[in-house]
Amino acid sequence: MGEFFLQALKDCFTLQGIVFIIAGSLAGVILGAIPGLGSSTLLVVLLPIAYKMDPKMCMALFISVVIGGMSGGCIGSILLGIPGTSSSLCTVWDGYEFTKQGDPVRALSAAVTSSFLGTVPSVIVAIFACRVIAMWAVNLGPWEYAALCYCAILMVVGLSKGNLVKGMLGVGLAMFMASIGTDPITARGRFVFGGNFSFLGGLNLISIMLGLFASKIIMLEYAKQEKADQSLNIKVGKYRWPGKDLGHNLLGFIRSWVLGLVIGFLPGLGGPVASIMAYSTENMLAKDKSKWGKGEIMGVISGETAKNSAIGGALIPLIALGIPGDASCVQFISALNTKGITASPMLIRENPGIVYVIFTAALISAIVIGIYETIGMPTFPALLKIPYHYLYSIIIVLALTGAYMSTQSFFGLFVALFSCILGVIMDLLGVSSLPFLMAFILSPQLEMYLRRGFTYSSTGGSEFFTRPISCAFIVIGTAVLIYGIVSPIIKKGKKSKNDQAREQAAELED
Repeated sequence: MGEFFLQALKDCFTLQGIVFIIAGSLAGVILGAIPGLGSSTLLVVLLPIAYKMDPKMCMALFISVVIGGMSGGCIGSILLGIPGTSSSLCTVWDGYEFTKQGDPVRALSAAVTSSFLGTVPSVIVAIFACRVIAMWAVNLGPWEYAALCYCAILMVVGLSKGNLVKGMLGVGLAMFMASIGTDPITARGRFVFGGNFSFLGGLNLISIMLGLFASKIIMLEYAKQEKADQSLNIKVGKYRWPGKDLGHNLLGFIRSWVLGLVIGFLPGLGGPVASIMAYSTENMLAKDKSKWGKGEIMGVISGETAKNSAIGGALIPLIALGIPGDASCVQFISALNTKGITASPMLIRENPGIVYVIFTAALISAIVIGIYETIGMPTFPALLKIPYHYLYSIIIVLALTGAYMSTQSFFGLFVALFSCILGVIMDLLGVSSLPFLMAFILSPQLEMYLRRGFTYSSTGGSEFFTRPISCAFIVIGTAVLIYGIVSPIIKKGKKSKNDQAREQAAELED
């Protein structure tokens, strides 16, 4: 491990490595601060560039953008009252109150410090956990991998908020789109519409994400003029070390960090769920709840700590199992695929250089962001005044160009435009894009391992249930799905009973 870290340090501390890490970190902070964009948009736009980049430098750039975007999300939340990213939603509830009270520096200082302290330890935990889990995972067979993919997809659907039926609809659509192309076993064409041989190569993931994310943002936010008010006249002073705030809430900080790490490990959840869970937990455990939502500093610390510790948690299934831990990890898998590298338990054994560059760049990026956000805090309001029409014009041009480059044909461009329209329709219908993307990534692996499991089995595939680990994954995935179905019904029943009790009490009073 030591020799790989030394080599990763050498790679990261080259001129190219330093430029990519610093540029990625600052770009992530800027896009994370601006409501409606976020680091995922930049990652998608950068995906076509991955074809020409060294894989190590590509991963260093991508992880820097992710960490920068996650940390920068608090800026818009605290100064504008609009979350820069979905992960910073909870920061709005208490952080913006400090701005209205004339003290944004206290909230920003606590958020910046919590982000740094949440990121670095979680990455260190991921460094040691990935190797242990990967060594265990290489001994698994196709039955366990098929069950793991099944479990991951159902966990995204079952644990995500919203309509479960719509989540399953997104999964079904993704599985259909992922099956377009060549059959992996028989090599026959599937769903080759109109006899167009371009479909034999399947639908390119990069083109789909460019349309589903980057182009959709232009359609929904710029065309509809759904953008933040930029008449920002707030002055922000210098950074103040939040020692007292952290000291008084040390146990809450530790709870939030652990919760974020665990939730980050669960496929498809990531920062948004981690921050909400941490905020809700601390609110529930608080002795004095009167300040929550009115300027409670622990409300800022809990959410920011959890969403950043989820970064390290999300890296564990990505590197150790080849399962994307959150939405940003999907782009990591896409970038690796452009280089012919498959994210799997063998990644850390076959490509340790890339893995340890990710870890090293993550730590360096966290330090770079920490330095900028502490020294450059007075510049935060300026980040929110960048004209949207410049940003959106650049994004749409890069997205369409990247879609063409990803396939070297207009077919990739057509796929991106189709995905853009699909993304708008999904957004209007309330169908989440995360279950769709997770299913699109994992369904080819699910199909391959499922068919291998039946082929290798002499008992008709009973190994899926007789092998303990495979059976456990199937049970967990099914249980989460059932929970997602039953939980709203139970809550609705309890709510109706409470309403009936109130009505009876009102009748007795009358």
